[in-house]
Amino acid sequence: MDWEMLKMNWNDRLRPDVVGQIVGNKKFVTDCAGWVKTYPSALLLVGPPGTGKTSAATVVARQSLGDQYNDMNLLWTNASDDRGIAYIRETVKNFARLSGFDVDRKVVILDEACGLTPAAQDSLRGIMEKYTEQVLFILTANYSDKIRPALKSRCIQYTFKNVSPKEGTKHLMRLTEIGAPQAWEENYDDVVMKFHGDLRAAVNWLESIPRDDDALNVCEFPKNVDAMGPIDENDWLTLRENLLSLYDTGGDRMSMMNTFHRRMSQHFDNDADTVFDVLSVWGEMMKLVYEWPASTESYIDVFVGKIKNKLER
Repeated sequence: MDWEMLKMNWNDRLRPDVVGQIVGNKKFVTDCAGWVKTYPSALLLVGPPGTGKTSAATVVARQSLGDQYNDMNLLWTNASDDRGIAYIRETVKNFARLSGFDVDRKVVILDEACGLTPAAQDSLRGIMEKYTEQVLFILTANYSDKIRPALKSRCIQYTFKNVSPKEGTKHLMRLTEIGAPQAWEENYDDVVMKFHGDLRAAVNWLESIPRDDDALNVCEFPKNVDAMGPIDENDWLTLRENLLSLYDTGGDRMSMMNTFHRRMSQHFDNDADTVFDVLSVWGEMMKLVYEWPASTESYIDVFVGKIKNKLER
């Protein structure tokens, strides 16, 4: 029994190993299947959280490195954590300048590259230009406009979208192999719709509920957070709890904030002035979604506090 595998969460265990396991995003899948010997100079995968960008980057790395998929030939980093110019100049450059072990090109994956500072992006561009013959750079980002044009121009860009219920169900069906009840399979299309095609959030929720045959019939889906309710009622503690719930479901601040925006946008016809006021605060906090130095709870507290102050003036 592979104990290391058992310790992994369901999203990690479900992460595709080959291109045939990627759902949706047909243009990328078709092109990736054709990259047998010749790969692009660099890739930029853009789209909302939970659409499979990181999984796709990993598939490309596995496919290109083959049996030599290891730490000597692959550098994987979350660029929202290691986001400064020092990391790019030291770690990434030092990795890129050394030849790969028994491969023509090594691979560098910079996940959430939109979290890199402008100076770090400028430095990365120079490294990509110099070492493109021996390194395949793969960047993922939630927002294309957060990537500087000079860096973007060096990449072939693919836009990832939330998957359809049909495509999402194909992904969730693999859960049966790792312990989910087979009885759940008939409800997976509903699960994908409830999570608006965000497969990461869907799998996180499925892993959190009891593994009983009827669990999908008796367990409540995470609240479809209607932020306007607490805002209209000046119920700031409930808004805080709702945002914490969104964070727990999505797994990161960016996913939480994107979902909040989607929920707020549904109310433009009802109370446009309030929505615009709230989204002006949302925009301010989005600038700090990667840079925030403290806990996510404190980020949410400040976000709610700013909304409260804005609306009570």
